[in-house]
Amino acid sequence: MSQTANSSSVTFSGPAGLPADYRELLVRMLSIQSRIESEYMLAPERTLNRPLGLAPTPEDKAEYAAFWSDEVRHASYWMRLLAELGVKVDDAFMATPMPIYIFEMRDQARDWIEYGLFSFFADRQGAYMGYEWLGCSYEPLARIADRVYKEELGHAAFGYRLMRRYLQREGESGRALLIQNLKKWYPAGLDMFGKSGSKRQLDYLRWGLRRRTNEQMRDQFEAEVNNLLTKLEIEAPDPSAGRRYL
Repeated sequence: MSQTANSSSVTFSGPAGLPADYRELLVRMLSIQSRIESEYMLAPERTLNRPLGLAPTPEDKAEYAAFWSDEVRHASYWMRLLAELGVKVDDAFMATPMPIYIFEMRDQARDWIEYGLFSFFADRQGAYMGYEWLGCSYEPLARIADRVYKEELGHAAFGYRLMRRYLQREGESGRALLIQNLKKWYPAGLDMFGKSGSKRQLDYLRWGLRRRTNEQMRDQFEAEVNNLLTKLEIEAPDPSAGRRYL
């Protein structure tokens, strides 16, 4: 991933004395992450039991369980960081709408290949966000960013391996099902980066909480996933079809 330097040279060692607008941005960003990943810790019936029930092989089950364990630990990071900022991840917090709709799609998955597509897209986006936080201006976040980034890269690789194994095992019928499901997961994957014209993204850049714009991340993401789909001999769908955010 190409690097764009943070705009801010200011760093903050902790929650004390944060400028009000910086604190608001930080809490919003961490709340999005926590709302997404705390599901792994707090809703194992959806995020662990159901996927394991659909996983067709012992290898798939073991890899998914390891993936789930990493995500539970990530949830603990966001909970701790938010608690230090005075935000409690409780039932009311978890009752708020899911901020990125691809995670709602995960819970509606009907076939194991959909979990592969979810990981292929959503965990890859998680790695992109982890990269944004390397050396960021909030030091408590920067200290965990490297581990989060590397583990999310591993999760995205798991999604790719799962898809490859599925194609090898299921043959042409599996390929047809994967291509059919890709039509809904591909636009959801691109939509994870939000609107290209978002004003808030510029505030994140200005305060050193992000490195790249939404459009820069989405363009790099699209090129990466298209290359991986080519390796699977699958044509990428139209990037403008079925999109909610452009």
